[in-house]
Amino acid sequence: MPPPAISLPPTSLLIALTGGPGSSKTRVMAELATAQLARGQRVEGVLSIAGNRQTPHQGASEYWLRFIGSDIEVPWAMRDEALTPPYFFEPGTAKKLHAWAERLGSLPPPPLLLLDEFGKFELRGLGLMPVWPLLVAAAPAVVVLTVRDDLVGNIEALLGRKFDVCIPAQAPDALDRLQRTCEDFGEWTRIGLFGGASGGLEMTVGSALHAAKFPVSGLVMSSLQAAMMVFAGTGLSQPGRVVWVPFISGGLKALSPAGNRVRPMIAIIMQGLLFGGTVQALGWNFLALGLGGALVGAWAALQGFLLQYLMMGNELVRAYDTVVLWLADRWQITAPGLPWLVGAWAVLHAAVAASAALTAWHLRRPPAALQRIIEKETTRSPASATAATERPGWVRRLREFGRWQFWLPLLVVAAILLGSGRPWESVAWLVLRCFAVGSVLIALVSLLRPVRWAEALRRRGWWGPALALSGALERRDATK
Repeated sequence: MPPPAISLPPTSLLIALTGGPGSSKTRVMAELATAQLARGQRVEGVLSIAGNRQTPHQGASEYWLRFIGSDIEVPWAMRDEALTPPYFFEPGTAKKLHAWAERLGSLPPPPLLLLDEFGKFELRGLGLMPVWPLLVAAAPAVVVLTVRDDLVGNIEALLGRKFDVCIPAQAPDALDRLQRTCEDFGEWTRIGLFGGASGGLEMTVGSALHAAKFPVSGLVMSSLQAAMMVFAGTGLSQPGRVVWVPFISGGLKALSPAGNRVRPMIAIIMQGLLFGGTVQALGWNFLALGLGGALVGAWAALQGFLLQYLMMGNELVRAYDTVVLWLADRWQITAPGLPWLVGAWAVLHAAVAASAALTAWHLRRPPAALQRIIEKETTRSPASATAATERPGWVRRLREFGRWQFWLPLLVVAAILLGSGRPWESVAWLVLRCFAVGSVLIALVSLLRPVRWAEALRRRGWWGPALALSGALERRDATK
């Protein structure tokens, strides 16, 4: 076997159409090309037209090469038992193949590249293997190879990555599965674009609002996230896939200078789970989008309180009740109970975010300002995601404890409890609990490795989210 070939980028989808000799691999591949061309999509590639076979499981006496989109067939490989492997490759056709592969590099990346009969010759560095580096350099979006069943593992080792999808050519729905997979690729690319745009909003608008100490920055950002998820999900075959938009946005934010912040990261991820789960359960309609937006807004309002309650428990409620009783006794001021106060704040956020989601549903597409951000994502050139592997060290992560958002609520609650006569020991346990829970949360956030996410998702067969995240990471690195 020759040295491993240059591997396709993680933003490309690699499909294997599998089967033995005479299993209709070439026919299905030709039907896929015809169907996609009929839809107006650009298709590049070559088909290997087999001649006569002496036995069903033996290679043909000759192979002819047809460039997709052309009716011209040229001789490619002629059987010669004196050779190993027993085929002679036509030098003139090899030159035409090389010229075609070079031409692809001067054109926009092909959306679909089809390569027929990728197998034993390529494992020996012959056949299509000499032009493989040129084809990879052309950055094809979707690559479909026909591969014999017993060679799938060897071809994966040769190409340096596993196939994202393997489809048996003899399956009755082989063509339909190929077409659906190509359509899914477009949807996951769309999700990656919106996820990248959402991450850009988090790192620009969100950071600016937090830096300016804008009082309702959470309300603004949750409403924007709800609207972006609606825009991303409009027209998807499976609207529940929008759950990945905030995950991608959170992954990009994890790489920002404030990426070790606990509250924003938890907020972004939970927003995706709440909205995506709602539309998955109820469908893509007025009720589901309004409820999904409301849950996003409510979580933005509640997550700060819930995190504080997680760290301080009932001591937080006791401190508030102590202040309310003190105000009522000393100043005759009646303050609402903590549940009512938190509930009203959540209802306000829910109403605004739901309105944003339903407005986006009515508009169907982003307004001009958001559209420019998304279009900026599409025009960024691909780049390797090496820079995205860097993460802040533990010293930087532990700076979370030095932020006023962490210690000020703890200081206020501790002062109230001491002022009401609680012993020092109980306050000390409260402080210890806060630091223990905070350390656990920071440790969980430190596990955010977006590049590793993409690799892990792909290993488990979740090529769609992996592709969407990889695309967003590469477009991010391209701006550096």
